[in-house]
Amino acid sequence: MQGTFDDGFYVSGPSEEFFAVMGPRHWPGPLHLVAGRMAELPAVHERARVTDGTLVVGPVCVPLDGCRRWVPSLPERLKADPEAWHGLAAGVDIELAPVWEAVTDDLRRGDLAAVFGRLAGRGPGLTPSGDDVLAGILLVLAMDPTCRRTLGRLAGSARTTTLSRAFLRWAAAGQSIEPAHALLDAAAAGDPTAMVEAARSLAEVGATSGRALMAGMALAATELARTEVTRTMVSRPIVV
Repeated sequence: MQGTFDDGFYVSGPSEEFFAVMGPRHWPGPLHLVAGRMAELPAVHERARVTDGTLVVGPVCVPLDGCRRWVPSLPERLKADPEAWHGLAAGVDIELAPVWEAVTDDLRRGDLAAVFGRLAGRGPGLTPSGDDVLAGILLVLAMDPTCRRTLGRLAGSARTTTLSRAFLRWAAAGQSIEPAHALLDAAAAGDPTAMVEAARSLAEVGATSGRALMAGMALAATELARTEVTRTMVSRPIVV
C-alpha cells in the first residue's frame, strides 16, 4: 500500500501499476476499485494480496468476482461554445498561477511538450495540481484517437510521481473519472445546464484535484475552439 486518503487508499503493483481502493461514495474511474463499504483503512505500507478472488489489505477485504469494469467513451466533438466553459477554469491552485498564462500560450500553439514542462509535478502531494490540469488537457485532446499514442508518450515521460503518471496515462487513453466524462458529454450535447451540474460534481472530487482537472479540460476546450480544427479537435500537429 502506498498511501491513504479520505475513505480510501492506494495500492501499487509491478511496472508502476497503481489503483485506488475506496468506499461507495466515490465516483468510478480507470484506477478506482469502488468497494461496497469501507469500515476502516489499513495501516500504511500494509501488503496487499489477492486470495480466492478477494483483495485483502490488512482489515479490508474486497470481493473481486462480479466487479464491473469502468469503460467510458468520449464524444467525437464538443458543441458548447467557449462562453459555456467560462468560469470552469476559475480557482486555479496558487502554485499554478505564475505559469498559467504561459501554459495557455503554449497550448494555443500546440506545444504540448512545453505545457508538460511547466505543469508536470508542479504542486504538493501524490497527485500535484499541475498533473491534474494536465490530465484534463489530455482527456480533451484524446477525443482525437489519432493523437493518443503521442499523448501517451508524453504522459509516460512526465517528471512527476508514479501515481500521477498512472492517472496521466489513462487520461491520454481517453479515460478519467465519471464526472469528467459527464462534463464532456454535456458539452458535446451543447447543454450548459448539464455542464454546470457535472462541473459541480467534479469540483467536489478531492481537496483540489477535481477543480484542477476541470480547469485543464476548460482550457483545452476553449483554446482549441478558437482555432480551425482538423479531424475532431486538434488544430495543428502536436509539438513534442
